[in-house]
Amino acid sequence: MDVSRLRSIGRKGGLARTALYGNPGTPEGRRRGGLNSIRAHTKNKTGFKVLKSVTIPGHSIRLAELLGILMGDGHVGLYQTSVVTNSDTDYQHALFIKELIEDLFKIQVHIGNRRDKKACEVVVSSKTVSHFLVGQGIPQGNKITLGVRIPNWILKKSIYRKAFIRGLFDTDGCVYIDTHHYRKKVYENLGMAFANQSVPLLSFFKETLEFFGLHPTQKTKFRVFLRRKEEIRRYFDLVGSSNEKHLKKVRQYFLAS
Repeated sequence: MDVSRLRSIGRKGGLARTALYGNPGTPEGRRRGGLNSIRAHTKNKTGFKVLKSVTIPGHSIRLAELLGILMGDGHVGLYQTSVVTNSDTDYQHALFIKELIEDLFKIQVHIGNRRDKKACEVVVSSKTVSHFLVGQGIPQGNKITLGVRIPNWILKKSIYRKAFIRGLFDTDGCVYIDTHHYRKKVYENLGMAFANQSVPLLSFFKETLEFFGLHPTQKTKFRVFLRRKEEIRRYFDLVGSSNEKHLKKVRQYFLAS
């Protein structure tokens, strides 16, 4: 076959491809070619995977709260990010976390119960999300041994500080009633405690409470307390909570007192 005939066949093939997929030198052509490639991989079950489209959020109160949640009780892996909570007491907060991640990253988030355990797990499967969170100071793997880093943009603004410690306390904090007896009378005192194995997180939580004029105590290495009931009331007025479990306990105490 002579060269001119080969060129003619090639030209016809190129024109046919352009008619089917569009000009590969244009954005529209590349888009159509990509879509057809995905359809072919799906049809032939080649195992080809398409990266999920993810929105990278800017600095915000909601992102600061999510980082507090994840640094407190989350895990970041190479391909997945997850938060495990108590399915009996914290399920509503788990739903909040799911919606928060979906709103920030515009990506689908899965929530499910762990078998034979009173736990539910919020899971986002995205390498892009994991990479972003590592850049925000959360290591892939064990946060205690590898260490966390609170982003500078959170340190610089009080509104971000409040949102961050709200996320921390909502996952690793508790509100409790301390009951004691004196001269045949029963006294109930409200208290709150934040517990974590990360010394930097504990220090930041305590320093932020002091920054807002509160008086936390730390008698043990891994636990920070707030014991004055009026300061606890002020904490929830100032910082707030996205965990109904905490809000319910505080409301019940002050309604009864």
